[in-house]
Amino acid sequence: MQAGELRQRVSVQNRTETSDGHDGVTESWSTVRSRLPAKVMQLVGRDLERARQIDPRISLEVRVRYYRDFPADFDGGRAQLLWHDGNIGDRTLEIVTPPIEVEERETLMMQCREAA
Repeated sequence: MQAGELRQRVSVQNRTETSDGHDGVTESWSTVRSRLPAKVMQLVGRDLERARQIDPRISLEVRVRYYRDFPADFDGGRAQLLWHDGNIGDRTLEIVTPPIEVEERETLMMQCREAA
């Protein structure tokens, strides 16, 4: 992947649960990787149809450069992406498919949907 293709920025956030003191928990999101260069693409055509077979709400594909510690950041499905979209503002993306190495140790790809 060429560096010029990575024009957007995303941050990786993990869900943390803390006790609220009354036998319950409070959920919050903490940023573990900030403003990674990324390519955020709207899925169309055949790619969109394939993705919707996994989950009908998938609409985006996000690619970032490979980094060594990515399994710890995305462990257990407790992660989301915060897309820093300059036109609209920050948008929260739920990760539907776990990160996949597209080219060996070069690119990570994941399919996402916009959080409600």
